[in-house]
This record gives sequence, structure tokens and C-alpha cells, in this order.
Amino acid sequence: MNLYDAFMRPFEKKALHRLRNKYIGEIQGKVLEVGSGTGINIAHYNNVDLVMTDLEVSELLVSRLKDSNLKYEICNCGVTNLPFEDQSFDYVVSTLVFCSVEDVAKGLQEIKRVLKSSGKLIFIEHVHPKEQPWRYIFSILTPLWKRLASGCHLNRDYLKALKNEHFILEDKTYAFGTKFVAGRAKIK
Repeated sequence: MNLYDAFMRPFEKKALHRLRNKYIGEIQGKVLEVGSGTGINIAHYNNVDLVMTDLEVSELLVSRLKDSNLKYEICNCGVTNLPFEDQSFDYVVSTLVFCSVEDVAKGLQEIKRVLKSSGKLIFIEHVHPKEQPWRYIFSILTPLWKRLASGCHLNRDYLKALKNEHFILEDKTYAFGTKFVAGRAKIK
């Protein structure tokens, strides 16, 4: 287990593992996962044709893929510049990615481009909480946290970004108050 997975373990145990099961475990077909990181989602996929992307492909991701029974491909790329044809995927999965994407709108536009018209975006993201004092604390901590955590923003409004890029939210679930949001969205 690497440092990131160790840091995230309490969040996984309390809620994120359940959310991954709920949203990722149900999908089928051709799937693109953006920002695959350490490959924590791999255990939740069943019967999919999987393409995983990341700017820096980790050894742990490769190891987890090799240990799985999944048909997969790995692409060294970021969400803002996906080298895939239009309408290539049934699902795009994004988990804990958009907090550190420099141009969120461009990333969501790329996802829209590669999703089939009937496709769905599955997401789990940490977001700017609605409740105080957490909202204030996340805002104050973000400048420092961005430097410590590879550009991660604690105060992103991911649901607003989805709406701005004309995604239709089909389902959402919050965890840890409103600090994490998971759900399913489709193209308008």
C-alpha cells in the first residue's frame, strides 16, 4: 500500500468503498477511467472493456490490473486531452480526480466528447462542503493544501461545473456530510 492509499483508508472504510460498489459495480460495456491513480477502483469493475488513464501511471495500478481478470488498456494521458475518438465509451469514471485538474471545464468537455450519446459519467469527488465551519475551513486551507497535495483544491464546486458543461445529474449521494459527492450524470 502506498502513502495515498494509506491516507485514504479511513475514508474508504467509512463510505468511499460503498460508493464505489454502488456506482462502479453496476456498469458494463466499454469504460474509460480518467485519473486512475493507484487503481483502487479495479476491484469494483465486473465484465467491462476498460481503458485506464493517468498522467503518471503508477506501478501499483499496473500490478492491480495484472492481478485482475479484466480486459484492459493503459493510456498515459490527462483528462483535458484524451486521445480517443468521439463517442467511444459507454461510461467514463472519475474518482477523486477533478480536485486537481487545472481546467475543469476542458476536462468535462473532453469527457462529453468521448462519451456515447447514451453514455454516463460516474463520479466520486471531494467538494467544497455546504456546512459551516467546514466550508470556511476548506476555503482557508486550499492555498496551502494545493502546494502539499499536487494541486488538489478542497473548495471546488464539482456539481456546478457539471451543470455549466450541460451534464444532467441523474443521481447523487453525499458522504461525510457534504464533503464528498458521488453520482451519475448524462449528456444533455
